[in-house]
Amino acid sequence: MFCASRQRIYNYRFFDPDRDVFANLSVFEFDPSSFAITRRIYAARALWEPHIPGWVLEDGWTRDVHGGRVTAYRTFAVTTLPELTERPEYFKRDVKTSEQMSSVELRAYIRELRQGGFDVVPLSVQLNRKFSYPLVAFVVGLIGVPFSFSAGRKGALTGIAVAIGIAIVYWTVSSLFEAMGNLGQLPPAVAAWSPDVLFGASGVYLLLRVRN
Repeated sequence: MFCASRQRIYNYRFFDPDRDVFANLSVFEFDPSSFAITRRIYAARALWEPHIPGWVLEDGWTRDVHGGRVTAYRTFAVTTLPELTERPEYFKRDVKTSEQMSSVELRAYIRELRQGGFDVVPLSVQLNRKFSYPLVAFVVGLIGVPFSFSAGRKGALTGIAVAIGIAIVYWTVSSLFEAMGNLGQLPPAVAAWSPDVLFGASGVYLLLRVRN
């Protein structure tokens, strides 16, 4: 919930800071002298259109209130309200990202968004990465051991360079799979776990080929 001004409060179920999209947005306008609600605006979806610039509201209604009684009620499929002047940056200050959520919080968040018809593929990738990410050190270490045997004879600097190179390759591959998952080209679980599986399998294979 955001108090946008002395006479307007925003309440919403979800805000996507990357796409500047609201889900289940309610805007309450009230008289600052009496704090009585004078109008409520509701939209199932609201997105920022920079060419206007302004918010485009979809599938909603407005309700005017005076003296505790509804004086006007209007529905709309799509509309814009110039008086909603708060820009997306205003709502991004306290947004909790997927990295800041626990796996339980993120799973519940995804479930709510899916019920609302929103695209949850990128968030599903991040949920799977919360379980695959802790294995990064083990996987990189596993594939680095065989290289350390061969590089160890050439000096410490060579070993360090090899370790850095392996880490760079891993993060490059991991970022590539993550991007493919976000675009829906791979299932979220495959996108999150493939780097660990590929590098882990490669590490085991190289380790078995090391001569005693």
